Amino acid sequence: MDTASRAESTSTAETILRPEFEPRSAQAARRDTPSANSPFVVGVAHDPDLDSSQFDHLASTATAILRELKSHLPHTDLTVLLDARGTAAAMLMRTAHELGLSVESLPPEVALADVLVQRSSLLVALWDGQRSTAVGDTADTVSRFLGIRIERSDESKAFEIATASDDAETTAQLVYWIPVRSPGAIVPAKPASPCFLTSMADDVIDAQPAMPASLRLRLADLDAFNADYATLIASGSALGSGSLLNGVPTELLGEQMPALEYLDTQYVKADALASYMQRRSDRLFDVFGIMTFTMGLAYLIYDKIVETRLLLLGYLIILFVSMAIYYHFQQRRWFGKHLSYRALAETLRIRFYLSLAGLDHRMHTGSLIALAGIHRFRGFSWIGFVLDAITPSRAHGIDDSALYRDRSHLVEQAWIEPQYRYFVRKVAQMQKDSLRVKRLKRIMFAAVLVDIGCMFIFGQALHHIDVNTGLPIKNVLTFCSGLLATVLGVWELRQSKMATRELLWQYKNQLAQFARARQQLERTTSRPARDDFLLELGDNSLMETYLWAIHRYHREHSPPGAH
Repeated sequence: MDTASRAESTSTAETILRPEFEPRSAQAARRDTPSANSPFVVGVAHDPDLDSSQFDHLASTATAILRELKSHLPHTDLTVLLDARGTAAAMLMRTAHELGLSVESLPPEVALADVLVQRSSLLVALWDGQRSTAVGDTADTVSRFLGIRIERSDESKAFEIATASDDAETTAQLVYWIPVRSPGAIVPAKPASPCFLTSMADDVIDAQPAMPASLRLRLADLDAFNADYATLIASGSALGSGSLLNGVPTELLGEQMPALEYLDTQYVKADALASYMQRRSDRLFDVFGIMTFTMGLAYLIYDKIVETRLLLLGYLIILFVSMAIYYHFQQRRWFGKHLSYRALAETLRIRFYLSLAGLDHRMHTGSLIALAGIHRFRGFSWIGFVLDAITPSRAHGIDDSALYRDRSHLVEQAWIEPQYRYFVRKVAQMQKDSLRVKRLKRIMFAAVLVDIGCMFIFGQALHHIDVNTGLPIKNVLTFCSGLLATVLGVWELRQSKMATRELLWQYKNQLAQFARARQQLERTTSRPARDDFLLELGDNSLMETYLWAIHRYHREHSPPGAH
């Protein structure tokens, strides 16, 4: 799906309903509506049997880091995710509640390490700093979160901890280490104080005493996302594509209903913000186009029609006003936010339908984002925080064959068919528009050639013919040719800004993806094969979205490595 324009990219503007299902009322669909705030999830890894003599120190240290995080997230909820076992959990839970934070306690039957690694945006580790070969303990959780490979046969090899001034990697996983004393373990001499950990290589951990600048920047972007939505709702300017749950019967959701409703809430939010930011950035492009044309027109009139200082003054006024507008609104980052919010919305949309198909446990959106490299661009790296928060603590498979059949049919009718029809329509429309524009350009180019030809053939004679205009015909002809050239130049500039040619290419790619998926699903009854086709479609469609966002970003900004 195109990430450049709501009118062009939001195919769910069409109402998506199964004919045999009546849509739920708005009240029923939004009963106990989950908060639209996108929280920052702090996972806490700890030994349930920590010595209680350390609790006062641990509570004060945990309070300090949670307060620091909250200071960077004034508009964002903070959720603490922790192991519910042991007295240490009670201490941590009490600390979070005293700060007014929400707490999610993980039950013992859940694979705790897996959940903490998958759902935490920042991991707070109450850890002795020692290596361990045990599966699922704090050392294992920290290692997996940092991406450190562990050889289970060797417990004696210690981690090498190096002090770093600040992090060069803006997308690295971070652990906030609070050193503790575990039974039979010795707290290492360095670092003695809590610090942020990251790892670039196995067995080597970089430690930073202060919050890395990259994390502060990502927190600011996440908070801006929540603040922008609060402002949008307060202003009454929200125009989204509507809920993905429209037309989905409640009896098909079962125990997945809360998770899908929350996912849908986040989608509606991202889609509304993407649409709003796109309208703002498009209007700004239009204003610059008009100003560019006006400046060219003023110069042509001065040069060919009448030499008056008022035109020069007007030219200068437009120039400086344009510069002032540009530098003022550049700080709003409407275009960059439009791209990142649209990329998030499309990610949430695809995750919603794949979750509905019972494939949430097989989605690896984070890996796809890393493969595309979109998270390395300013304004995109925070997207992972939102995706962390929507990751379920446990998989929701579909065991009932009838339920699977109904959900599979719903996914095809509510996602694949509308998307396919949308891209068919948009490709045809854009090809028709492109042909019309080409014809118009040819006519204008021919007019310019005729204009120049007349001046070439008649030469100096045109200086003495005014046809009752008071101006030599030569001036009129050169003015007209210059005006046509200005119109063509402004048009090409806008087309380049909107990346219209590349947009058609991206639509064709998406159409090919959905057409292929339709054919595969029509010819296949095997459930494993159908699931694979859906996952492949989701991955390919998202990759197209990310690559498009990167391409559009390059049009306005420097590559990440150029800063």
